[in-house]
Amino acid sequence: MVRRLFNSFLVTLVYLIISNIGNLFFGISPRYSWTTTLWEALFFFIFVFLIQQFRKK
Repeated sequence: MVRRLFNSFLVTLVYLIISNIGNLFFGISPRYSWTTTLWEALFFFIFVFLIQQFRKK
C-alpha cells in the first residue's frame, strides 16, 4: 500500500510539472493556473492509485 501511494505521488508530481511547463510554453489558456493543475493532479493521483491494483503480478 505504501509503495502504491509512493508510485502514485511520484507519477502525479511528474504530471504536475509537465502540465505546468506545457501551459507556460504553449499558453493554452489565461485562466489555466496552478490551482487548476492541482485539482487535475488530485484526480490523476486517485486514478493512478486505483489502477495500480489491477496490474498483473
